[in-house]
Amino acid sequence: MKKNAFSYPAMLDLDNRKCVIIGGGKVAVRKALTLIEAGAALTVVTPKADPQLLALAKTGLLQLEQRAYTEADLQDAFITVAATGDFALNRQIAVAAPCLCNVVTEPALGNFSVPAAVRNGALTFTLSTGGMPALTRVLARDLKEYYGEDFAAFNDFLQELRLELKTTASTPEERTAFWRQTLTQSVIDLLHAGQVDQAKETITDAANRFRLESQNRTR
Repeated sequence: MKKNAFSYPAMLDLDNRKCVIIGGGKVAVRKALTLIEAGAALTVVTPKADPQLLALAKTGLLQLEQRAYTEADLQDAFITVAATGDFALNRQIAVAAPCLCNVVTEPALGNFSVPAAVRNGALTFTLSTGGMPALTRVLARDLKEYYGEDFAAFNDFLQELRLELKTTASTPEERTAFWRQTLTQSVIDLLHAGQVDQAKETITDAANRFRLESQNRTR
């Protein structure tokens, strides 16, 4: 079985980081939209731009340079995407890129790939099958359905409670232990069964006991 060359998963903070796309077609549009959503400071370099890129440039969501690529375009970039239809040019970009580089036409030439992403509120699931797009699509749909809106809402509830518990007289180690003991498979089973209120009640009761124990320790 062939090993997936891109075997180290990561989530990147692209807020205001310089990202560059070389290319101006539909693939470049798709890449641009995801980078914009991630908050990147995006520049697209292409002699001919898709109308959607022109529209994005007019709204200030990206900087569009309508000209031929030069190696200087990659300077200080955090991510470069080689998205031209020219295989030779994409290879040239991959060699020159001093940063993370995704090559659309020949992914193996780059040093990272972009997995499929399933988003539900603040929840994000990434999925890679190592080169089986059809299976990736099916699994992505399955993830979206299996971890539906109840999970997104429950995650928001947990994030708020986590911030509240940080104000208690407790150590990070104690809070970590609390969450490991409290967030169990039985809670997840309640969510899958549609019993969201019961799942929240279980966590809330445990949090109240944790607060009381924290107060007693400081007396």
